[in-house]
Amino acid sequence: MRVEKLVIPFLTLIAVIAFSITTARADSVTFTIGNNPQQDEENILLNSGATGITVFGLTNQTQLQVAFSSTTDTLVEPSSGQARVEALDGLVNNITVSIPNGTFHDVILNPFFGSGTADVTVVTANNQTFTFSYTLSNGQNFLTIVADPGTSIFSVTVSAAGGFTDLRQPRISGAEANVPEPATMLLFGSGLLGLGGAFRKFHRR
Repeated sequence: MRVEKLVIPFLTLIAVIAFSITTARADSVTFTIGNNPQQDEENILLNSGATGITVFGLTNQTQLQVAFSSTTDTLVEPSSGQARVEALDGLVNNITVSIPNGTFHDVILNPFFGSGTADVTVVTANNQTFTFSYTLSNGQNFLTIVADPGTSIFSVTVSAAGGFTDLRQPRISGAEANVPEPATMLLFGSGLLGLGGAFRKFHRR
């Protein structure tokens, strides 16, 4: 009985903490047209020559993996020239930037030489969505996306019906890997609560 009195409150406390991590809060993201480097900005190295619906780069200082994926294009990572991601058919229409199992604080993207409108979607670690649209030109199209304090970015997607030649010179800061997803934390908390209930039921017998 003494063990139960100690274990049940402890498990409940852990579950409450885990649940509080998943509690929704008001995230905030700022979009600014232009090239606006942030503190601790890192270049993303792209020179593997890989091809696929997902290709990977590395941050030049922390050596974290950055994923570039598409729902519409086969992506190409040229092995020479400027750091960039192209599409096998010549125009990128959709591309998502993310840190596998991680988050980041800001990203600078340049959908180079495009036409029409680019629709940008940011998903935060708390699964909140922010959108921004701007017109692409036949040249540089830098966009700086910064998460406000207390907000972390899970992914950024650029969709453009008219397409663009490549996504070049991407930079990122505040990248962190191995961040548990909110759903995982909620499942963990629920499991602890269930374990506590089973423990209590067992000792009542």
